[in-house]
This record gives sequence, structure tokens and C-alpha cells, in this order.
Amino acid sequence: MKKLLAVISVLLIVGAVLAWNYVGDKEVITLRATFRMGGVSYKGYEMRGDTLIFKFERKGDVFIQVITQKEVTERIKGSPSRVLMEVSTNGRAEVYEARLVEEDGERKIYEASEL
Repeated sequence: MKKLLAVISVLLIVGAVLAWNYVGDKEVITLRATFRMGGVSYKGYEMRGDTLIFKFERKGDVFIQVITQKEVTERIKGSPSRVLMEVSTNGRAEVYEARLVEEDGERKIYEASEL
């Protein structure tokens, strides 16, 4: 019985260390995006080297002409040195630089705008 408890304790400790390392390497990045037209959907993110790119897409022929805001949050491995927002409208992509506006521990908040 003592051996079983010892094995379980070791497994719990190893699991806790692995879980802590997994979460510890990740950084929470939030992008507050402003768009000049509606119809935008978030398609995910991509890392290119140390640059983080948030990807948005707009499809269709007619878009409502209204300022739209979206906020997306991702847990990223590592710490990107640059954050971009890519907006693809019917296959034509435009890229916007995001600027850091707030940093709170492991969470960084960026803003980017199409305006």
C-alpha cells in the first residue's frame, strides 16, 4: 500500500510540473480590432517567426458601412515581438500593425484599426 501511494504521489508531482510548464510557456494576447465595414469573421491566428498575425475575413458583394469592433483572445506559445491584423476582403488582403495598449502580467492587449 505504501508503494502504491508513493507511485501515485510521484505521478501527481510529475503531472503538476508538466502542466505548470505547459501553461507557463504561453502568453495571453488580446486584439481589439476596429473595422470600417461589417461582415468580418475571425479565422484564427498564424505565427510567422516571432510575428503574430490575427486573420479576419470578409466575403460577399455588399457590406454594411458601419464601424465594427471585435475582440479576440488567444493563448500563444512564446512572446511575439510584433502583432499584425490581416483582413481579407474577397481574397484581397490588407495588413495593419497592432500597437500594445495594456500589459497585465501574462496578458497583453493590442489594438489595430482599418480606419
